[in-house]
Amino acid sequence: MTQPFWIHPLTTFVVGLIVALGGLFFWLSSSSRPNQSAEAVAAYQARLQKVVPSGLEPGSPSEKAALLRLKNFLQGIGDVKFVRENTLKVYAADAQLDDTLVLHHGAAQIEAYFAKTSETMTSYHLTVDDVARSGNDYYLRWTMVFSAPLLSGGKPVHSVGMSQIRFNREGEVEFHQDFWDSGKNFFGHLPLLGGGIEVVRKQLQSN
Repeated sequence: MTQPFWIHPLTTFVVGLIVALGGLFFWLSSSSRPNQSAEAVAAYQARLQKVVPSGLEPGSPSEKAALLRLKNFLQGIGDVKFVRENTLKVYAADAQLDDTLVLHHGAAQIEAYFAKTSETMTSYHLTVDDVARSGNDYYLRWTMVFSAPLLSGGKPVHSVGMSQIRFNREGEVEFHQDFWDSGKNFFGHLPLLGGGIEVVRKQLQSN
């Protein structure tokens, strides 16, 4: 005897899939954050204004030493022992770091973040490609390749980015703002979420 189409296994599966996708869409829509872009930009500008100009003279030994400490640190983040031994030598006690994922306040919090990040990676390599100065700000353009079990099945993830740095009068990093595509180079490599991001990207490219 032929089953009615409304209780056929295939029909049940399709209906269940539609309901599940609808529920997922509703959950994502309800949990999405309101537009706070203006507030985020204002907060960035406010943090920047709080930093006292370093007064480092262009080309001076103190400027070169500050930049060298920072570059060596950024290149050594893959070693948790190195991170714990050097973070407080590079970042000021009240430093702020925004890596586009999370805002970190204070050298102690920054050290804990880098140490945790180091422990999750199986490989890490960063090259500082260029350094430019504008007023009190330094811009480091870099290329990074890293691997982590939760990202892209543990395969190397390649990315480029730039860090805006402002030193204090002691040559310590007081302000650190990263600019890189975290959606493409981090969230895009997470299971399930990465697939959703790729669908959105393809949709934008086709328009």
